[in-house]
Amino acid sequence: MIYKISSAFTPPPPEDFVSPMTWGVESHIIERFGQAGVPKDKISSSKDTYSFISPDKSPAELIELFRLFYGPTMNAFDAAEKSGKVGELRTQLVELANAQNKGTNGSTSIPATFLRVTVQL
Repeated sequence: MIYKISSAFTPPPPEDFVSPMTWGVESHIIERFGQAGVPKDKISSSKDTYSFISPDKSPAELIELFRLFYGPTMNAFDAAEKSGKVGELRTQLVELANAQNKGTNGSTSIPATFLRVTVQL
């Protein structure tokens, strides 16, 4: 969801741009590695979860760290500054972080599902 929100504030990518989001789609992974000569039976994947955890930072503070250090979010904030929409972007990202937060007592624990891919060569 963070990519969806961020992309709404950035200019559209070039026509031949391959979205990093497609790396989370198994059929796209098989196709890409297949184009590189890797047989389908050498590719395996499984869904996994990474949790963004901070015992002493709120979801809003985590979004601020993303703003400073996480490329896609940095780019979205740069574009939002140019269009005068920083407040809107920040509000949407903080609302998302708060909604996804499983932490308690001021901590943050936000799970993020991803596709773990293993290629055997």
